[in-house]
Parts: sequence; structure tokens; C-alpha cells
Amino acid sequence: MTNIELAEKINGYLNGSKAKAKKYEDLVAVNFTFIDDMDDLYVEVREGVLTVAPYHYDDLQANVTGAAENIEKLFSGEVSFDKALAEGLVKIDGDAAKFKALEPLVPVKKADPAEKKAAEKKPAASAAKPAAKAEASKPAVSAAKPAENAKKSAKKNKK
Repeated sequence: MTNIELAEKINGYLNGSKAKAKKYEDLVAVNFTFIDDMDDLYVEVREGVLTVAPYHYDDLQANVTGAAENIEKLFSGEVSFDKALAEGLVKIDGDAAKFKALEPLVPVKKADPAEKKAAEKKPAASAAKPAAKAEASKPAVSAAKPAENAKKSAKKNKK
């Protein structure tokens, strides 16, 4: 993959975020340097306009270094920016806040259908347990109750 192809992919991931970018008042200019044999690319939000370009950005606020695969995972929503930093998938030189300012532009990753089914099953299973506990904690209905109700019904019928 080239930096041009990756810039196009990232631009595609962020395409739906152009309205969010309009709310940015501050300049955000982050350059991405790849440990792969690939030229840089940058992501910039200036005066509410989002730009992704396959060039080195000279007037950068932060430079992020990492493998192209990991940078793509950031912008596709597969890996959070904080997780990428914590696990050493990327390294930042400069203002980390500017790097993190790009994360709200990243689309939320949709759950894999298999993961979604597993997540749906877990709450259902845990919901059944409290119901079983609630039934077990209810006092048993005494046999005297139905007899009392029968006596009350008989008194009403006499009146």
C-alpha cells in the first residue's frame, strides 16, 4: 500500500465526519510517519475543513509514528487512540492532545454480528439469575390465605 492509497482510505473513513470538523475552532495538524517503507501523510482540520493528504506536513503540531496497518486501524475505528498509545502501536512526538482531537472524527466501529449475539446473550443470562433469586426470596403462600379469601367471599354473598 502507498501513502496515497492509505490517505484515500482514511479520507473515506472520515468522510462522514465533515460536519463534525466544522465545529473545530482550533487548528489540528497531525503528520503520520510510517515505520513501513512509505512516505508520510497528514490529517488536518483548519477553519472547520478536514483534509487528508499524502504529504509530509511541515507546520505540524504532532507527529505520529507507527505501522501503516495500525494507523489505518485508528481511523477505521478498530483501535482507540488511547489503546494505540498504551499498547505502543503508535508513538507521538509533539502535542498528544492534538492527536487525540482527531478521534471524535473517527466512525464508531460496528460490532461484528457474532460479537453482537454474544453480547446480547450475556445480559439475558444475567437477567435470569436475579429473577430466580427474587422468586426464591418471596415467602411461600400459606394455605390459610385461600381459606381466608373463601370466607370473605362467602360473607359478601350472604349480604
